[in-house]
Amino acid sequence: MDVFGGAPRVLGYPRPVLVKSGSDALLKCQIGGDPQPDVVWERKNIPIVPDGRYCIAQDGKVYTLSISGVTLEDAGQYICRAKNSIGETYAAATLKVEEQAREDQLTQPSEVHQDVKVVPPQHEVRSLHQPNQPRPEKEAGLFQDNRPRFLIKPLSLRVDRGEDAAFSCKLWGDPLPEVVWEKDGKQLKEIYESAHFHIGQQDGGWFQLKIFRTRAPDGGVYTCKAANKHGNVVAGAVLLVQPVPEQRGESHQNGYTNGHWSPHQNKDKYPRTKHCKEPQLNAAKAKKFTVTEGKHAKFRCCVTGKPKPEIVWKKDGEPLMPGRRHLLFEDREGYYTLKVLYCKQQDNGLYICAASNALGNTLSAVHLSVKGLPVRFKRALQDMEVRERDVAVLECEVPEESIPTAWYLEDQRLQPGSKYDMEQKGTRRRLTIRDVGADDDGVYLCEMPDGGKSIAELAVKGTIVKKLPRRLEVLEGENAAFCVEVDEEEMEVFWFKDGLQLMETHQTIIKSFGKTHILVFVNTSYQDSGTVTFMAGRSKTSSKLRVKAIRHCPPICPVEVQMNTDCPNGAILSWLPSPNLQNSTKSVYMLEFQEMGSQEWQRCLTTETETSAEVLGDSVPCEGDYRFRICCINKYGRSGHVEFPNVVHLVPGPKIKTSLKNAVVTEGEDAVFSIELSASMIGTWFLNSTQLHNSECFSISQSKNLHTLRFHHVLNVYDGAEITFIATGVRDSAVLQVQAAVVKFIPLAEADKNKRVEAGNPIVLYCEVSHPAADVRWFKDGQELHQEEGLNIQADGNMRRIVIQSSEYFHSGVYTCQSNDDVLNFNVNVEGPPVSFKEIPAEERQKSTMELDPVVLHCELSRPDCTTQWFKDGVKVLQSDSVTIQTEGTMRRLIIRSAQLSDAGTYTCQAGDNTTSFTVNVKEPPVTIVDPKDDVCLERFVSEEIILNCELSRSNGEACWFKDGLKVHENENIRLSAEGPYRRLTILCASRRDSGEYVCDTGGDSVFFQLNVTETPVRIISPSESEVEICLLASERLMLSCEISKAEAEVCWYCDGMEVEQSNDLTLEEDGVHRRLIISHTTIDDSAEYVCETADDSVTFWVKIEEPPVKLSCSKKTDGIIQTLAGEAVVLELEVSRENAEVCWMKNGVKVEESNNITITMDRLVRKLIIHSPKLADSGLYTCNAIDDTMDFQVKICESPLKILKKDEIKTDCKALLSDDIVLECELSRPNGEVKWYKDGDRIEENERFCFEEEGAFRSLVILCAELEDSGEYFLDAKDDNISFNVTVQEPPVKIMGNSMQPDVQEMVSGDDLILACEVSRANALVQWLFNEKPLLPDSRTYIESYGTLRKLIISNIQPSDSGKYMCDADDDKMLTVIKVQVPRVVEFLTELHNTTVMEGEEATFKCVVSPDDVQMVWFMDGEIIKPSERFVIEQNGLCHMLIIRNVQLLDSSRITAEAEGVISKASLKVQEAQVLFNKKMEAVMAEEFGEATLETEVSLESGEVQWMRQGVVIQAGPRHTLIQSGCKRGLKITNLSLSDRGTYRCETLHDRTQVKLNVEPRKITLRKGLMDIETFERETASFEVELSHADVEGVWQKDGLRVKPNNTFRVSANGCIHGLTLTNLTLEDTGTITFSAEGLRTSARLTVKETPVAIIKKLSDVRFEEGSPVMLECELSRQNVEVKWLKNGLELKSDKGLRVYSMGRKRCVQIMQSTVSDSGVYTCEIGDLCTSCKLEIYERELEIVTELEDLYIKEDQNAVFMCEVSMEDMPGDWYKNDHRIRPSSTIKTRREGTKHFLLICNVTAEDAGEIKFVSKQVESVAYLEVQELPVSIVRPLRDRTALEKHRVILECTVSTPRCEVSWYKGDEELESSERIEIITEGCYHKLVIHQVAVEDEGTYSIEVGEHTSTAKLLVEAQSIKFTKELEDVEVNAPEAVRFQCEVSVPLIKPPVWTLNSETLQPGPDIRMESKGTVYSLILKTTSVDMDGTVQVTMGKAKSSATLRVL
Repeated sequence: MDVFGGAPRVLGYPRPVLVKSGSDALLKCQIGGDPQPDVVWERKNIPIVPDGRYCIAQDGKVYTLSISGVTLEDAGQYICRAKNSIGETYAAATLKVEEQAREDQLTQPSEVHQDVKVVPPQHEVRSLHQPNQPRPEKEAGLFQDNRPRFLIKPLSLRVDRGEDAAFSCKLWGDPLPEVVWEKDGKQLKEIYESAHFHIGQQDGGWFQLKIFRTRAPDGGVYTCKAANKHGNVVAGAVLLVQPVPEQRGESHQNGYTNGHWSPHQNKDKYPRTKHCKEPQLNAAKAKKFTVTEGKHAKFRCCVTGKPKPEIVWKKDGEPLMPGRRHLLFEDREGYYTLKVLYCKQQDNGLYICAASNALGNTLSAVHLSVKGLPVRFKRALQDMEVRERDVAVLECEVPEESIPTAWYLEDQRLQPGSKYDMEQKGTRRRLTIRDVGADDDGVYLCEMPDGGKSIAELAVKGTIVKKLPRRLEVLEGENAAFCVEVDEEEMEVFWFKDGLQLMETHQTIIKSFGKTHILVFVNTSYQDSGTVTFMAGRSKTSSKLRVKAIRHCPPICPVEVQMNTDCPNGAILSWLPSPNLQNSTKSVYMLEFQEMGSQEWQRCLTTETETSAEVLGDSVPCEGDYRFRICCINKYGRSGHVEFPNVVHLVPGPKIKTSLKNAVVTEGEDAVFSIELSASMIGTWFLNSTQLHNSECFSISQSKNLHTLRFHHVLNVYDGAEITFIATGVRDSAVLQVQAAVVKFIPLAEADKNKRVEAGNPIVLYCEVSHPAADVRWFKDGQELHQEEGLNIQADGNMRRIVIQSSEYFHSGVYTCQSNDDVLNFNVNVEGPPVSFKEIPAEERQKSTMELDPVVLHCELSRPDCTTQWFKDGVKVLQSDSVTIQTEGTMRRLIIRSAQLSDAGTYTCQAGDNTTSFTVNVKEPPVTIVDPKDDVCLERFVSEEIILNCELSRSNGEACWFKDGLKVHENENIRLSAEGPYRRLTILCASRRDSGEYVCDTGGDSVFFQLNVTETPVRIISPSESEVEICLLASERLMLSCEISKAEAEVCWYCDGMEVEQSNDLTLEEDGVHRRLIISHTTIDDSAEYVCETADDSVTFWVKIEEPPVKLSCSKKTDGIIQTLAGEAVVLELEVSRENAEVCWMKNGVKVEESNNITITMDRLVRKLIIHSPKLADSGLYTCNAIDDTMDFQVKICESPLKILKKDEIKTDCKALLSDDIVLECELSRPNGEVKWYKDGDRIEENERFCFEEEGAFRSLVILCAELEDSGEYFLDAKDDNISFNVTVQEPPVKIMGNSMQPDVQEMVSGDDLILACEVSRANALVQWLFNEKPLLPDSRTYIESYGTLRKLIISNIQPSDSGKYMCDADDDKMLTVIKVQVPRVVEFLTELHNTTVMEGEEATFKCVVSPDDVQMVWFMDGEIIKPSERFVIEQNGLCHMLIIRNVQLLDSSRITAEAEGVISKASLKVQEAQVLFNKKMEAVMAEEFGEATLETEVSLESGEVQWMRQGVVIQAGPRHTLIQSGCKRGLKITNLSLSDRGTYRCETLHDRTQVKLNVEPRKITLRKGLMDIETFERETASFEVELSHADVEGVWQKDGLRVKPNNTFRVSANGCIHGLTLTNLTLEDTGTITFSAEGLRTSARLTVKETPVAIIKKLSDVRFEEGSPVMLECELSRQNVEVKWLKNGLELKSDKGLRVYSMGRKRCVQIMQSTVSDSGVYTCEIGDLCTSCKLEIYERELEIVTELEDLYIKEDQNAVFMCEVSMEDMPGDWYKNDHRIRPSSTIKTRREGTKHFLLICNVTAEDAGEIKFVSKQVESVAYLEVQELPVSIVRPLRDRTALEKHRVILECTVSTPRCEVSWYKGDEELESSERIEIITEGCYHKLVIHQVAVEDEGTYSIEVGEHTSTAKLLVEAQSIKFTKELEDVEVNAPEAVRFQCEVSVPLIKPPVWTLNSETLQPGPDIRMESKGTVYSLILKTTSVDMDGTVQVTMGKAKSSATLRVL
């Protein structure tokens, strides 16, 4: 893949260009790249815009920058920057500008261009930067640091194999640094032949490395190391060598393997040289290598040669690519290595290392055999591929279930957690990886203890295609490279190291090329180690980078050590570093001293760069003779010691051995301050700067070196006072803090704090306070108490009391006496009589319930204030979501909201020493039928298979099948089956005798199946569809046919609901199973719905009879094309085949609507479309669409001829001046006309000067900025007309620009140059110069020049004779100038300025004498004008001029210039810096280790700068050192002091120095509180505590000599000065010695752990249970490991089938599974000498009715529920209604839940009323069910019906209940059943059937149901209606009336329907409808022309029509 792409690269670097000022400069740069780069020229980081003086051009790959008229300011560096989508590069070009000589500037014409001079790189133009010239300020500021630095660093490249690669960089440094190029940490000459690369250097600090004809091994990381004497710097870049273009498609890698740089990839992809033939290999002679499956195999191959060979690894002849298990790299020893990780069987084979270069090739081979493991996996892991953030599951199978396994990701063992889930099921082992990321990609192993492994590779597909390696190790100084590939380009990516985002630097390369992203750390150091993370979107991959330190030798000891002891009380030590000392590693020198006679050497100081040190007396602890030695130390070790010659006597100054401590005392106490010095001397004490003396308040004493101050009876006013001690060279201070007196309680005995009194006795609580005036408050349980009746609060001196006269139960609680500083608690317990439980009936103690039902256990106590606890089987019950514990007065309840089977057991409520128990039994619910919920009715046919299915609530439930009350057994035709919770009854072949009632009964539930098996119905076989559509044209034959399943079955045909009878036109046929309806000649009236109906099926035929299609014909002869001019009417006309035919007019497919311009007409068969005034837009294809036929008309509207209007009025001759705008315009006859313009016969195209304009009918040609060549003939062509214009363009008169027409007078000085210039209006204008009206000609003094429009006259060295009038004559204009020439005056300095040197802050005066005295004097400082001010005073006295500068500053050093009318005098001002001296010397400072110290001094100037030094090393501000500056004060603050900080510190200015001695005393840690022995019992907690004098001291705890490590049992803590050790859950083995040690201190104590004596915590209590209940007897001991013995009536008990004896923790239990009366007796638990007994009584249980049945009174259709509860569970019971046993059915359900029995009657009816009784054993309960009937209502009323005479008609009605009486009526006559009238009742369904209906049966029928009545009309049609007289056509004149009349065969019941033109007519003023018998008439009283059309009358199916024509 193309990683770097065609990144831009410099093919030819720009060379420096030297030009002269005023000439043009051309800079060139040759750059290549693919895609072509964008090139930008920059100067001073600002892009250059190509305009004005700058011009940018490109010629192929050469980019040029042209600068015209260069000036000195244009000199400098120009950057050519190239960038494309792949990368970017830079190249710098230097432009040097020389100043022209003055005479050249005057004589040489500016038109003459200077030649560009290209300066070769090896030459330099010395004149530009002379050594004595200062650098420009900007450049000097930039390069003040002379260390090497990269101005432009080398850029990463990608080249094709065989191309040259060049790296360039620009460096700065003084001197210019030396550069070394390396590749992958090796010098180029070590790996490349000299002809393969070239290293070059150019002027300006440019360095290049060029590699010729790149090869594949050339890819890698190249580093450029630059160094000079001031330091060094490194930068790197990456080179990627890609295959040649024709082979790139075969390449798979980019030179990176697993994220790190591997320069030897794709060897097999590069072309070989032609003469290199691969040698033959004898596989039989290959070496053998065997490895165990799951282990790694490593092959190394050493290959040498130049050019460096290319390496290809192969397996069995196929090239190997790097992957998860194949690593290919070159190690540090130069070996080419192949590493096969976690070998598998498929890794067996022949591995070949093939090496080749341009001179030859070679091979090396080895055969790898992978040996299988003795114990193998039954099923191995499989490689898999998952998407990122999915879940991956790896599964294998081990040989046996008991074999444990461990999971690994390569070499990292995996642990179960949120990321990994490890499952073990039988022999299966499964690893689930959640939220898979890129780092989860790798090799996974499942390993057995014997070493057996199963290996799989997990490939993670996501955003990151190639991830980072899991870890990367490099040596210090090597390069670390990482490569990542993502799936999309231009993604936003980030690199992080240890969580911090990385940015590109010289030593950190970050590159992104397309989908590939690279990170390289150049020249790594140990600090680069860490975690490198790459992030793209939500995906990330990480790698552990480890930088190993290179082994180094310790440094060499210094040489030439010397000691100078000439200085008093000190010595100067000097040395030199060893000549062989390596400078690459930081080294320090350590100086040590030893007192003569002592064996101990102590550190004196350390320094890095200094080679000398001054040692003063303050450096040693005591007076004596000392000797010194020195050594060199770096991070790799320490050199030997070198001892200095001679010995020096040193005397230390006084020091503070023990400093003052802040004192905190209570008011009235004594405060003691003490200080210990290193020597005995007299000192003085101060209190807030006031000297103290011995007095009543202060006692001052001294004992040798110890000084003590005692402050007696301290008052509160001294809080915060400062106590200071001062002696010679010693000063120390401390703060006195005075606290207010603390009120404390005198400790009381435990008996006084814990009060137990009986109710009614008084309660007296008392305490004693430390201060008699102290205020206290009393509280009870947090509530403050106040004096009240029965409660007295007393205070007597120091005593405080509270007295309660008569105690009650509620007085129990915690009483608190509280002062401001102390609290004392009293526990008061008012005891009453012992608590007891009220008797609970035995049946309440036994709770039986069904699963999921609630359970409530309750008991009542004798006192409401007693605390109770609930236990289940000896385990305490806590409140939870499922368990609620309630306390209400004396009642205690335990509620289980939803009982589970696990909730069964013995529950105990304990109050004090009394308990009461409950036994809870939870049973599974009875088997119920889940599906179907209701009874099922099934209708089936004979011979079908029938399946009855039930789903039970439990799979193990039993169910029985019954048919008509008899149990069903399996036989040949009936199968009974059970599958899970499903129970099925299958009838294989049903018959009619299988009809009946089937019941599935589970004992507690049942469901009924009502099965009805009938004969097969008569079906219509053909057509198979239920509805058929038939469409025919009028007069065609219609045949409807049906095929039925039985030939003898009867069918009926219906038409629109009326039964069809055979007639002349309609025939009904029967042919076997076929039935047909035939109409021989159809009409439109035959369109209807026809139904063929059998007894069980029907089919519908939708018959549609349509008119014949409409045909169109043209009424006039036309070819379909109509052409006319705009504005002339267009008429489209045609004829239709039917008058009533409807047509639609379309234009180009869009419907045409009528408008003002368009009219659409219909005249009988004629249809017209008229366009009254057509336009061009009306052209198009017009279509007349009659659905069945269409006709097209092509209409073309043409425009009228285009003419030019008002031709005579148009001005065709046009004259204009040069640069004017010319407009040629004319008006057309219509605005949409198109025209063309021509000039001299050539067509004019619109451009920036020729513009075409249109505005309505006007057309214009605009010629902008007319030129002379625009003159000519212009021709306008308007198709039908044209016009010509003659245009003449003339030049304008010549004008002199800016001429005021007034003479210009100038005064000049003799000797000056006269320059007269003017600008004319045209560049080609001719002018003449006149002097005093005589022409001037050029000569040696006169120059006449012309530049464009500029005209110039130059007369050099003008004289007074040149005075006069000068004229510039331009024919049309003139410019006059009057010149007056005067003799100049002479200005000169009689006395020059003199250089002046002054001190900072003084006054500087500059004087000069200038003639004449009226000269204008200007003063300059460094070229800037000096303006008068307070500091700058300018004075003049005659010819004497003065400049006075007051309060001179250092910045005022400058060059002072006096300019007098062009004459100058210069002088230098030098300001000497004022001396900064120390006003105050520093005194020695004493401090303690880990504390802080402040060194302070004072300087003479506030602006004075100082530097602090120690042992010659300048101290910089840092974490421990703070530099202080306040006015003249200077300070150094040192925090976190160590002993190495003591010594002499110097503070220096440029002119003075002072020093101070800092003494750091080691901190002395003392033991304030030691360990105390502890004696305790098992399982208790022991705490040890030690208090030290200092905080932050690290201590060590030991037990029996072994260091204690914190864990769950041992907890170590440290809080300030207090250290603690806590041991929890003690055992006997914890007895031992506890020791604490810290910095030399040690304290010990003894821990003794004793065994806890056994005791009975909970004794047995008498219990009473019902027979059959489980019994639990338990007692609780104080310890677990105690043996007990159980006895019953003195006989020992052993566990058997019904009895269980067991232990549970400290509990000892006996459990009787199902108790009997014989289990009664005395049970005893013996524990050695202890025992506890109880009496167990088992009584027989009796069945009782707990909850009686209750009477129910409900409404009909509601559900009735009866519940009866008995005293025992699982008791069978029966339900009876009116002494008849109730059987479950679809509406009756029975259920048993524990002790409760339920009867559910669904949708009760009146018949369900009666006596309901429940019977179980000898008990019964009776209740009554009363049902209130609902009032009857009509659900579906009667509907009007129409019947044919002699047919059957049915009137139907549905009521709400079947239990009601109904009556049928015709009119007012009640009907009864007869031969013709049949009254049918079927439940709620009531029918009235009239057979052979007659006309007289017509009338109103009604049904009466209670208070409700429903009515319907019955119409009887006697016979089919026929017209005996049809309607006749009528023609009338409007508005005459018209009458239509017809006659039918029989009178009509319904009036006929009259229509006109298909619109229904309604009676009204103008329309009348009459009927007389069988004659029916329509009268239209008023007619109009638009009423023309068809009149039709409809009577049922009969229709008659006629035509109405109105004239």
